[in-house]
Amino acid sequence: MIEPALAIPLIGEADAPVRPPPVSTARNTAAILIATLISRGIQFIWVLGLARLLSPADFGIYGTIGGLIATAAVIPEFGMGLVVLRDVAQRPADSGRYLSAVLVMQPLLALVGYVALLGVGLLLPNDTPTRILLALAALSLIVDTYGNLYYSQLIALEKMVATSTIQVIHVLILIVFVFVAVSRGGGLGGLYIATIVAGLFRVALHWIAAHRAGIQAQWPIDRAVVSHLLRDGWSIMAASLVRVAYQHIDKVIALAVLGDAMAGYLTAAFVIVFGVTELLNTTVLVALFPLMSRLGRDDAGALWRLTDRLALLTIAASLPIAIGISTLAVTLSAWLFPGFSGTAGVLQVLIWHTVVVMVSNLYGQALVIRRRQRFVLTVRIVSLIINTALNLILLPRIGITGSAVAALIAESAGLVWLLIARQPDRPALLTLLSCTLRIGSAGAVMAIVLLALRTINPFLAVIVSVPIDIGLVWMLRGLPADDWTLIGTLIAAFIMRVRSRPDRMSSA
Repeated sequence: MIEPALAIPLIGEADAPVRPPPVSTARNTAAILIATLISRGIQFIWVLGLARLLSPADFGIYGTIGGLIATAAVIPEFGMGLVVLRDVAQRPADSGRYLSAVLVMQPLLALVGYVALLGVGLLLPNDTPTRILLALAALSLIVDTYGNLYYSQLIALEKMVATSTIQVIHVLILIVFVFVAVSRGGGLGGLYIATIVAGLFRVALHWIAAHRAGIQAQWPIDRAVVSHLLRDGWSIMAASLVRVAYQHIDKVIALAVLGDAMAGYLTAAFVIVFGVTELLNTTVLVALFPLMSRLGRDDAGALWRLTDRLALLTIAASLPIAIGISTLAVTLSAWLFPGFSGTAGVLQVLIWHTVVVMVSNLYGQALVIRRRQRFVLTVRIVSLIINTALNLILLPRIGITGSAVAALIAESAGLVWLLIARQPDRPALLTLLSCTLRIGSAGAVMAIVLLALRTINPFLAVIVSVPIDIGLVWMLRGLPADDWTLIGTLIAAFIMRVRSRPDRMSSA
C-alpha cells in the first residue's frame, strides 16, 4: 500500500532530504503507463487503419457518435467512480458496502443515459440510418457500466497490474472483433456490435479480477452509502458531464454546421490530441489518485505542493510534444490520415489545447479531493458556454479550425480560474512562474530548430530538437533539482516492470 504521506520533497520544501517516491507509487504508475502504451498504441494504429477504410464523412459520423456516447457515459458514472476511489482508498474495509450500492444504482442510471441518447438522436439534424447506428452503439453504455464499477474498486485497492492487464486484453479483443466485422462488410453497424461483445468480455475479466482480490458486494444495500454517493457524486457527475460535453460538443456542432466531412477532419485531429492526453495525463492521474486522496485528507498543503510539482512536470513533457506536432502538422496529418486534407490546420491549433487541459485536469482533481467539486462544476460550465458560443461564432467564419481556437480559449479561461482557486503563496507562485518561463524558453529554442530542419527531414528535426529541449530545461533549471530524481526513479520503475517476471507482476 502507498504510504499516507508523500515521501518525496515538494515545491517549497528546500530543506527536505531527497528521497525517492514510494515504491508502490512508482510501480503502480509504471504498470498503468506500460498498459496504456501498449493498449493506446495498438488502438491508435487501429484507428488509423479504420480511417483508411472509411470515408471522411463516415469517419465524422463515427467520431460524433463516439462523442455522444462518451458524454452520456457520465450519467451512469454519476461521479461515483471518483467517490469510490477516494473513500475506499481511505477505508478499504468499506469496499463491499460501496460495491453493492453501485451495483444497484449505476445500471439503472445507464438505462437513463441510453434513453437520453435516443432523445438527443431525434433532436439532432441526422438522417434515420445515423439515428439507428446511435441506438445500436449506445447499448455499449449499459455493458461498460458493469466493467467500470469493478474497475473503480480495483484501482481504489491499488490493483493496477490487474486493471492494466485487462486493459490490454480488452483492446486486443476489441480490435480482432471489429476487424472481422468490418472486413466482412459489416460497416459501422458491425463495428458497434463487435464493440458490445468485446465489452462483455471486459466485464467478465473485471469480475474475475475483483473476485480474486476478495472484492465482494455486501448485502443488504446500505442506504447511508447510497445517500453519500448521490450527495457527493452529483456535482462530480455534473462537472464530468460538462467536461466531456466540452470535449465533444465541437464535433456535434461541426457536423450540424459544416457537414460530415469537416467533422471527420476534426475527429482525426482529436484522435491525436486525445492520445497525447491519455498517455501523459490520464494515466498519471489515475495512478496517483489514491495517494492524492490520502494526502489531501492528512495535509492540504502537501497536496497543493504535489499538484504544483506535477504541473511543472506536465508542462515540461507536453510543451515539446505540442511544439513538434504543431510544427510538423502538415507532414504528420498526410502520413497518418491520407485523404483528410483539412486535418492539418485543425491539429496545428488543437494540439496546444492538450498542454492547457492537462494542467487544468491536475488542479481540478486536487480541488475535487478537497471536496470543492461544486466550484469545479462552475468552472466547467463556464468553459462549456465559452466553447459552444465560440464554435457557433467561428465555424461559419473561419471553418473547422475555428473549433480548435474555441477549445483553446475556453480551456485557458478555465485554467486561470482554477489557478486563482489554488491561492498559492508568494514563494510557490514565483517558483511556478519562473520554472514555466524557463521551460517555455527551452521550447522556443526547440521550435526554431524544428522550423530550420523540417524542410530537410522532419524526422531529423525531431531527433535533433528534442535533446536540445531536454538539455536546455536542465541547464536553465526549468525543473527543481529533485524532480530529475523523481523522473529517474519513475523511469527505473518502468524498466524494472518491463523486465519483471509474471509471478512478480501478479503479486503487486
